[in-house]
Amino acid sequence: MGAMDDGAAPFSRTVRVARTGSTSTDLREAAAREPGRWPHLSVLVADAQDAGRGRAGRSWDTPPGQALTASVLVRPRVPAQDLAWVTLLTGLAVLRAVEDVLTGAGGGAAARRRVALKWPNDVVMVDAGEEDLPGWGRDRKVAGILTEVVPGQPPAVVLGIGVNVAEERSGLPVGWATSLRLEGAAATPQHVLAAVGRHLVALLDRWETAGGDTGALTGEVAERCATLGQEVAVDLPGGERLEGTATSLGADGALLVRTEDGREVAVRAGDVSHVRRR
Repeated sequence: MGAMDDGAAPFSRTVRVARTGSTSTDLREAAAREPGRWPHLSVLVADAQDAGRGRAGRSWDTPPGQALTASVLVRPRVPAQDLAWVTLLTGLAVLRAVEDVLTGAGGGAAARRRVALKWPNDVVMVDAGEEDLPGWGRDRKVAGILTEVVPGQPPAVVLGIGVNVAEERSGLPVGWATSLRLEGAAATPQHVLAAVGRHLVALLDRWETAGGDTGALTGEVAERCATLGQEVAVDLPGGERLEGTATSLGADGALLVRTEDGREVAVRAGDVSHVRRR
C-alpha cells in the first residue's frame, strides 16, 4: 500500500499508510534498514491495522478511521540504562492528550472525566464502567503503549501508541475498553496524534535536559498512576504470580510492590491486575 510522506508538526517526519499489519514492526524494520531516513520524532501512522501487537502476545484489528494507530521513533539523548522510563513518559503524554480532547469537547460530562495511568503502559478512564471487571474494576482502557528498543549506537526506541477514538461499544475488542466517543468527545485520530506529539515533545525535552534523571517527572507520573495504592496481582515473566500492594515507583520506573510478609519487590515487567483500591 502506498505511503504519504510529510512533516506534520510536531514530528520531524510523518509517513501515513492506509493499512498495515503493525506500525511498530514496519517502523522498527525501516529504521534498522535505513536509520538516516528516520530521524528522532519520526512517526508512522496507519488508518487501519490488522496485526497490532500488545503485551502478553495480544493482538487486535482496527478498522479504518476508528482509532489512532501510530508508532513514533525516538532517539533520546539519555543514558541507555534510563530508557525504561520512556514507556511511562509516553503514557503521561497520551494521558494529557486525552485530557486535552475531553476538555475541548465543549465542557459538560466529557470535561469532567478522570484519566489515569495503569502501570506500565495503559491509559484508563476512571470509573467509566457500570460493573467491576476482574483486573480492571470500573476503570476502562482508552489507550495503550508498547515500546521496543532498536539496537544501535545510540539505541532508538519505537513507541507504539493505540488510542480508541471513534468506536462504538460493539466495535471495541474487549469488555474493559472504552473510546473517546463513548466518553463524550468527538475527535479524529489526526487530532489525537497532534495532541500526543505536543506533550511527548515537551516531556522528552525535560527528560533530556535532565540527562535522563526523571526528577520531578517521577512525581508527575506517580500522581497520575492509578495502580499505586492498589492491591495488585502481577503475572511475572516465567509464570510466577506476585501479590501485594503497589506502593511507589522505583528510580528506574519499576513498580514497587509490598507483599504480605513485608518484602518490597521491584517489578520491571509483568501483567498487572488491580485487585482493589485501598
